[in-house]
Amino acid sequence: MKAKFATSCISCGDKIQPGKEISKNKDEVWVHKHCAEDSEGLP
Repeated sequence: MKAKFATSCISCGDKIQPGKEISKNKDEVWVHKHCAEDSEGLP
């Protein structure tokens, strides 16, 4: 899904700009798509 609004990624701390790919992490919080994928394999 693409971001509609500017916000911050709680996973990496970087800004999420409108139009960037986002995904929900294991806690159901919107983060960068690559940040959500990075945390999938962690306990």
